[in-house]
Amino acid sequence: MHFTKMHGVGNDFIILDPGEVEATDLPSLARRVCDRHFGVGADGLLVPTPSEVADLKMVYLNSDGSPSEMCGNGLRCLARYARDFEIIEGDSLTVETGAGVKKVVLYEDGSSRVDMGAPGFDSEVGLYGFDFLRVSMGNPHAVTFLGSEKEVEALDLKAVGPLVEKDPLFPEGTNVEFANPRGRHEVRMRIWERGAGETLASGSGSCATAVAAIYTGLAESPVSVRMDGGTVEVSWEGEREPVYMTGPAEYVCEGEILRQ
Repeated sequence: MHFTKMHGVGNDFIILDPGEVEATDLPSLARRVCDRHFGVGADGLLVPTPSEVADLKMVYLNSDGSPSEMCGNGLRCLARYARDFEIIEGDSLTVETGAGVKKVVLYEDGSSRVDMGAPGFDSEVGLYGFDFLRVSMGNPHAVTFLGSEKEVEALDLKAVGPLVEKDPLFPEGTNVEFANPRGRHEVRMRIWERGAGETLASGSGSCATAVAAIYTGLAESPVSVRMDGGTVEVSWEGEREPVYMTGPAEYVCEGEILRQ
């Protein structure tokens, strides 16, 4: 079973051709190939499949085998893969996701700009000593801002992240972001991803964090979101306007997975 591994600012994915995975138990496959000790190692599994409403459909599973409605870094990787492997033609495409159809514009350097759609906001909630703003980017996020970048770096994310992710307030689980604004156009962020744990980056998490900072008056568009794996730029004009995310998508390797 041939695979391609890609990453978007350290958020890494295994991409499989749809013809390779027919009649395959995808959740089980995702858990096996994403395992960093017994598999290839990745944050998630991506499969481009045919769509009736867009150029292609993105099937995405987290490393624990659970599905997710949306993955911004994965979307950029899938878009570049689809162009380079001639699944689509041209430098722009639409992709069907669990959070609706998204438009991606590809650039010559391998980066791309994604229309992530308009965000949604819910009331703040207090949990485990933090105040979280609930943000939807087609998938759920809980964003909190800490008093300093030092606090973000020192946070024991592995201790508090799972508690918030699986709190009863979030019946379907949630992604959890801890951030600190650095000036009016930059935010430092760390993320605990639903179904994957701590990751080096998150596209939808970057967007949720940036729009939360703009929404609460802590930042102005555009916002550079700096994560452990790198930086993406997020633009949002407010109200019901769409969120635009620009960032890289890079190849890591290709290979074969032994069928079981």
